[in-house]
Amino acid sequence: MSFPALPRQRAGLRAQSPASLLVYPLLSLLLTALLGGCGGGSAASSASNSQTSSGGDSTSLTTPASTTAITAGSPALVTLAGGAALKGLGEALVVGEHVIVLSASDAEITLNKKIVHPRTRLSVLDKNGALISSVDYGFKLADGYVGDWLLLPSTDGFVMLQAGPGTRMLQFDAQARQIGAALDLYPTVAASSTTELAAAENAAAVDGNGFWLATTFSLLPINDKTQYLLKLCKYDFAGRQLTPPFQIASSAVRPRVATSDGTVLTTWLDGSTAMLAMWPRGLGAPLVHSLGTSGAEPQPVALDSKGKMGAIWNGKASFISPGGVLGVALDKSGVAVLPTGRTELGLEILSTQWAASGRAPTIDARLLQGKLLLADVGVGTYSSGDPQGDVIVLADYAIGTAALSAQKSTIQRMRLYGGNLTMGNFPVLRQLIFADHTLLLVGDEYHLEAFRITRQ
Repeated sequence: MSFPALPRQRAGLRAQSPASLLVYPLLSLLLTALLGGCGGGSAASSASNSQTSSGGDSTSLTTPASTTAITAGSPALVTLAGGAALKGLGEALVVGEHVIVLSASDAEITLNKKIVHPRTRLSVLDKNGALISSVDYGFKLADGYVGDWLLLPSTDGFVMLQAGPGTRMLQFDAQARQIGAALDLYPTVAASSTTELAAAENAAAVDGNGFWLATTFSLLPINDKTQYLLKLCKYDFAGRQLTPPFQIASSAVRPRVATSDGTVLTTWLDGSTAMLAMWPRGLGAPLVHSLGTSGAEPQPVALDSKGKMGAIWNGKASFISPGGVLGVALDKSGVAVLPTGRTELGLEILSTQWAASGRAPTIDARLLQGKLLLADVGVGTYSSGDPQGDVIVLADYAIGTAALSAQKSTIQRMRLYGGNLTMGNFPVLRQLIFADHTLLLVGDEYHLEAFRITRQ
């Protein structure tokens, strides 16, 4: 599963009080019948030493297995057949025993007097990061579109979705060859229209026989008073709707989605308030309420294969001050699981051992054998006496029934390839999971590096 990027929040964000519980209207009987089997709550352990989380969900404490050591092999630059750099990493995912990488095209367009390249080059790498093939689609996939794309694994390959504006979907086989024509998941809206709702932002996550798509819509033209409503719909990999689209928020930006064994978690920002809609398996409608991230954007993650969900976010720019990268597990009602007596989510810090100040625009989150794997890059020193520079951080967290901040963790800090001190302005990290190792891709607007990572 691929997780979308999590933008950084600036230091000194003003704290906001969590909004009161939103009242969510019941869906029609038809919608309930269609969707009743789409969610999935996790079952509690049968161990005897149970306690109650702050969310009121009775659970049993477990001591999950954790990573004891993270080993990184020598990184290699990923280059095209002629030796040119593969640059502008956008997304990556595993398809079979290969990796599909989306990166910057050689095609260009001038916007606001600046040259912009679309991210429409699709490359196939082996599981060690060596290039197998590459196709530069330029603007053939979407004329003039220079926004981001989402990559999702499908039955026979993968699909690409516009992150917005627009909802164009394209299908590809496992060798990154396009299959059929592009289609729009929602009708396109003319730029001159002032009465039709136009798709603005998208997030998606695979769930069994298809994927959930969260889309914000607004009236055109866009201005500082524009309101965005949020709709959720499930599609199959051919682009057919498996559920009716339905509205879950009337004011939303930056939607995100994660799924786990049928449970669906959507997060978004309503002004400066982080919101979530959690849809456990068998429930007729999502549970919608606020999440106290003090204005930071939450990124949902799937914590295990039994419907247990979670969210991470960046509260302040520094990893080593109060705030930093934070994260919580959520109970079956979507309420944060906190240590006994704690009510403040701002104390759920995961990054106290990272020893770097956050710089990358993304945090990459994956699941492996019951562990949450985070990858990031920040400014710091690799060892005492070194000059300041960019440091890659890999952080593994065990997943149990207690609060995420209380779980065992293993931290590995790494140098950049060739001893370089800094990356470009737009660093992107992606972890690709294979049976015996993880391939870590570290890219910016200039180059792409591949690290083979093993864990014990």
